[in-house]
Amino acid sequence: MTVMPELAQRNLGAVLGMGAAGYPDKVAVRDRVAALSYGDLWEDCLRVAGGFISLGVARQDPVLVMLDNHLEFVRVWLGLAVGGAVEVPVNTAYLGSILSYVINQSCAKVMVVENCYLSRLVELAPELQGLETVVVRGDMPEGGLPWRVVSLNEVLAGRPTAPVTLDPWDLHGIMYTSGTTGPSKGVRVTHAHAYGYASPSAYGVATADDVAVVALPLFHIGGQWAGVYNALIAGGSAVVLDGFHASEFWNDIRAFGCTVGLLLGAMADFLLRQPARLDDADNPFRVAVVVPLGAEPHVFAQRFGVKVCTAYGSTEASAVIASGLDRIVPRSCGTLREGFEARLVDPNDMEVPVGQVGELVVRAREPWMLMDGYHQMPEATVRAWRNLWFHTGDAFTRDESGTFFFVDRTKDAIRRRGENVSSFEVESEISRHPAVAECAVVGVESAHSEQEIKASIVLQPGTELSGEELVRFLTGRLPYFMVPRYIEFRDELPRTPTQKIRKEALRAAGTEGNFDAVAAGVAPKRDPAR
Repeated sequence: MTVMPELAQRNLGAVLGMGAAGYPDKVAVRDRVAALSYGDLWEDCLRVAGGFISLGVARQDPVLVMLDNHLEFVRVWLGLAVGGAVEVPVNTAYLGSILSYVINQSCAKVMVVENCYLSRLVELAPELQGLETVVVRGDMPEGGLPWRVVSLNEVLAGRPTAPVTLDPWDLHGIMYTSGTTGPSKGVRVTHAHAYGYASPSAYGVATADDVAVVALPLFHIGGQWAGVYNALIAGGSAVVLDGFHASEFWNDIRAFGCTVGLLLGAMADFLLRQPARLDDADNPFRVAVVVPLGAEPHVFAQRFGVKVCTAYGSTEASAVIASGLDRIVPRSCGTLREGFEARLVDPNDMEVPVGQVGELVVRAREPWMLMDGYHQMPEATVRAWRNLWFHTGDAFTRDESGTFFFVDRTKDAIRRRGENVSSFEVESEISRHPAVAECAVVGVESAHSEQEIKASIVLQPGTELSGEELVRFLTGRLPYFMVPRYIEFRDELPRTPTQKIRKEALRAAGTEGNFDAVAAGVAPKRDPAR
């Protein structure tokens, strides 16, 4: 297992510098179009850092990045890090009020964006308070815009700068993750924290001989940290794909010689549902990190000729639990990683006995290995860190051997197709419809692991609204993955004696008889803007 280096060396600048010095000609990262060696990547990052400095980006300044999966995203992200700036990745499905919230809450003055998403910014221009410069990838827009507009090509060809000295507590990024009782929170991630999540010691998988497939979005930690960064720390290579396509996945694995990679449980399920082929196991893939792990991981392992392991982590808490390859227990998350402490507690933070359900709370034995806090949200930070433990909001059990099993989310965040969805944000958009008096959004069981979204609606007196009408209203207002699949109309919502909505009752009611947007053929596709 890889030994963690001294804390001061756990930053992107040190990782890239050591790679350039030790194996400059080895391929570090590539996409379908081009590849960069470690030596070229290092020089490229110094140019990109200089390009952002020329735009006025100073050390620890936030920069928003709304790009698709490709090599230029990697160059922007790593260049910002080498220059000491703070990357703020933006989900490319964001639009409307959610997008304006993230832009404003981040306090960033500079944003890098694909040309195809620029129209979303233009629509929000009156709401965007601090944005001054927009860096555009692709064709430059015609006509005047309310910001200084720069081509990404100018930044990529910037004048090289000297790498800055990075401390473990310097911010690496602000990563937005779903809210539960409020809007999304920006997780302040230090360099040491990101390294700890990405380190091969977290999973016991990647080596210098491995080629990692990165099919998850780079704006998420699964694609960025567990994918590209994990490979760079190991001294291996990463292949960035434009997304996950079940029918083409194994062809890409063979074409690029990929040996390791992170798969969401839903992705593994989709692969298993593909028609069986005689050459399914004839591939170079060695290890699949499947999260969450299903009930029959051996079926996936046997069919595709791979080893399977799993882990549990979050943007705030790093990857604190991992299985390794030596002991795979179905539906488990693994055991506690060295360097972390964990407890399962009741609502009063009292530890529960082995075998009972409790909320997972964690802390690190070294500084800066967990989140620095929520950006501009001191009260939420204090709540999350009460009694000096970080509260994950996830319910677990633990057996006598120390193996952890995920049970459910204690908060109202929903996990859908690899995306964390804030029930609060979906409810806020639904409530904008004039016919809606009140609503509640919950996650319900999905055939593809994780969850689907169900909305329970109470209408204003004397109004009418169909499920199809509501879906069409939300499409274009919410990212595609936040639009509810199931919609039910009720006379009233179930409540506790203190008038809080009983969401567990709505979950338990299931979806029988509900409007189903997929069955009706009106569910929004992945990206209606493209």
